[in-house]
Amino acid sequence: MRKIYRIVFIILFTVMLTGFLSIPQADAEEGSCYLKASNTDVFIIVFDMDRDGNQGHQIWQGRINQGESVKITAPHARFRYDYNAQPDEDQPLSGGQDRSCNSGETVLVP
Repeated sequence: MRKIYRIVFIILFTVMLTGFLSIPQADAEEGSCYLKASNTDVFIIVFDMDRDGNQGHQIWQGRINQGESVKITAPHARFRYDYNAQPDEDQPLSGGQDRSCNSGETVLVP
């Protein structure tokens, strides 16, 4: 009888441990995506957006070369960006679109 209890305990412990280990992986992808420069090099500044569509704090800034990508995490799974499609020239940034960011998907910029 003790052997049965021990086996049941080990099975339950294993199932619970597996469940706990899988939760952080799911949370890690929520609000995460990749920005990819599709046609040209681009300088980009990325801002978080709240649930009401208001621009929040800056979450990333930098240059992405054509064909390269960078991973970002937007706390509310939405972001807005400003960009310069000619990053080697000093010029004002253009406003980009509001985008969703979730499940590790790739978002093309600009």
